This record gives sequence, structure tokens and C-alpha cells, in this order.
Amino acid sequence: MLGDEEAEAVAAVLATGYLVNGPQVAALERGLADRCGVAHAVAVSSGTAALHVLCTAKGLSIGDGVVVPAFGYPATANAVELCGGRAQGADVDPDTFALTPDTVLAAADDTTVGVLAVHPFGIPAPMAALDALCQERGWWLLEDAACALGTDPDTWGSHPACLSFHPRKTLTTAEGGAVLTDDDALGARVRMLRNQGTDVSVKGWNRFGAAGFNYRLSDVHAAIGVVQLGRLDGIIAKRREVAGWYRQHLDTVDGVRWPRGFDRAGLSMQSVVVEVMLGERDAIIGTLAGHGVQTTIGGYATFEQPYYVGKYGPGMGDRASVSARLARRSLTLPVTHAMGEDDVNAVCEAISTSIHVGS
Repeated sequence: MLGDEEAEAVAAVLATGYLVNGPQVAALERGLADRCGVAHAVAVSSGTAALHVLCTAKGLSIGDGVVVPAFGYPATANAVELCGGRAQGADVDPDTFALTPDTVLAAADDTTVGVLAVHPFGIPAPMAALDALCQERGWWLLEDAACALGTDPDTWGSHPACLSFHPRKTLTTAEGGAVLTDDDALGARVRMLRNQGTDVSVKGWNRFGAAGFNYRLSDVHAAIGVVQLGRLDGIIAKRREVAGWYRQHLDTVDGVRWPRGFDRAGLSMQSVVVEVMLGERDAIIGTLAGHGVQTTIGGYATFEQPYYVGKYGPGMGDRASVSARLARRSLTLPVTHAMGEDDVNAVCEAISTSIHVGS
């Protein structure tokens, strides 16, 4: 939700003329670090930029294998590929949409150096179990927490993590992201890499310690984020309320499966995703649109996408049967600040009708 306060904050930045890496970026970084209980929050231009710069800072190189979920959004796997690594798709749990130690082991091989776990839709991945596995194997573990800002911090954040501030997220800067870490050296390297590899300034001249990126976040974007961060608790409370109504009303809708991962306390509820068990999901989306209800798919089977099939062949997704199923059946429900319980009930009734039509 954006309003007058965000507009005023943007106008204030424009009036100063200080548009990049200024006081609003620093304020957003301090606020994020405090909120998430980490030493360093480094703001960047997108969630994908955060993933890419973090993988680069970790030293991911050509031929290194990194296990990623086979279901979700391709940005996670893409970040590995952009570093020259090899994204290794692992299946997910049908209730949490997340990796498990067993699925990670099924996807890993002798080239594996790390795991990039996702907290899908704000549901935490089983970090303690994944951490134990990675320590046993000598792998590093990173967190794609793009959807997890606002989820109980006790359930994630023990490893370097990436956030996204895309408009669909609980906190938005229009576009933006951040890397979170307690590692001083890693935080410094991420800061250097986001700004063309700038290391130190000597006599007014920049020095470049690495081949970095232009992943800076503008103060215009950061100003929106500072306002949003100030009311994040209210945004999350509303999303949890809407999700609770969905849970109640969908109990009466045959043909829809409510994933148990959403019953966990303390979630951000960045998205509410269900599995359509009856009818054809894409047809149901179209029927819902006819009722004035905008919905979308829950996620992609990444390794069925043309790039990955073209590079690795169709076999990579063979072991990811749950991911393939969810890619065809998952449905994201509308969650907005303006919704009341009557709106949720109307959506659920439309879904019930759509399933009947599509069956």
C-alpha cells in the first residue's frame, strides 16, 4: 500500500538533488539491520541483484553446483547461472514449498558447493536441518528471503540472506532489495561489488578492487522503503487477517488444498497460495477474471523453462515431481490492504464456482 506519506518522502528527495547512495539509503539500511537483527544490511537495486552480488561475494565460480528449489521463481536459479555456476534443481515439500535435506541430497553431486534455500511466500525453510546437512558436507548455506520480511525472525536469518522490495512484497521500494549478514568481511565485499567494485577513495579518486556491478539503490526508492518500514507491522497484521479469512472460508470449498505451511504462526503472508485439486488451474484463473477476481499462478517449475531445458536437457526436472505438480496446480489468491471479510468470501465463492465450471 502506497499513500501520501511515500509521495511526500519522494518529493523531499527530489528537492535535495541527492539521488543515489544518500541519507535515505543509509536510513533504510539502518532500519532493516535493526528490524532483522543483523550487523549489516546492504541495499541494492533489486532482489535479483541481491542474490547475484551475494553469490559473487561468496566466490561462486564457473562449474560450481548450487542446490536451489525446482519450484518458485527462476531468479534464484538465475543468480547461480549468472555467476557461471550450475543451478541444481531440488524438489520441494508440498506443504511448505521449500527444500528438505532429502531433496537437497537427491539433487547434489560432487560439484556442489552450497545451497540457496528459499523461504517461499514467507514460509520458512527448515534452516536447522539444512544447516546441519551443509555443515556435514562442507557446503555454504544462503537464504533467499525475498518473501520473508515480517516473518518471525527466529525462523530465518541465521545465514547471509537476500530481500526483495518488489511491489508484490510486504515492503516495497517500487524496485529494490538488500543483502543481510553478520559477517563484516562479507558485508564489506557486497558493498564494494554493488558499486562497480569501488574499494577506497584516495585523494578524491576511486579505487576499484573488483569487477563489480551497478547495483546501487537510489534515494528515491529508499525513501519509499523508509516510510514502508515504519508501518510494516500494520501491513503484515492486515495480510495475516486476510489470510485467516481465506483459511476459514476455503474450508468449505471442495477441490482446494490449503498448504499446512500457512498455518504456522508469525508468517509475513507475502502471498497466499493454494493448490487446485479439481479442475484446470489456468482455466480457473480465466473464469475468476470473469468474476472480477485477479489471480495468478503460484510459481514456476524452473527446470521446465526453455533456458534450463536448452542447457541441461529435460532430465533435470525428472526428480522434481512435486514441483512440476505445483507449477500446474498452484494458485495465488489476492491479498490487499483494502480487502474485508466479505471480499474474501466473494473470492472463495468465485473459486468454488470456477472449479465446478472447470471440472
